[in-house]
Amino acid sequence: MKYLILLITLTLSSLAERTVTFAWDASPDADSYTLYINGVPAGTTSATEITVQIPDARTAVNVTGVNIAGESEKSATLSVPPAPTIPKGFRISKIVRTTTATPK
Repeated sequence: MKYLILLITLTLSSLAERTVTFAWDASPDADSYTLYINGVPAGTTSATEITVQIPDARTAVNVTGVNIAGESEKSATLSVPPAPTIPKGFRISKIVRTTTATPK
């Protein structure tokens, strides 16, 4: 399998429930992708995004590409901070952050 370069774009879709959608660019070599949260597989999909629950603590997120030859190296780690304290009368509608894996 060729080294997969994956772009992860984090969208925080529900602050209260810590429901987060992770999306990345498709790799022509991948048949599916596995998302890891704190080193543990959290979901597998053939799409280029997945929505999962994450803990209310600093969370390390990676994604891998998978095909018949096996699984790629993990992407660069995306560190998701704990939910911020929201002042009364305010709300957060969207937070976006990106990171790119680079070959070693």
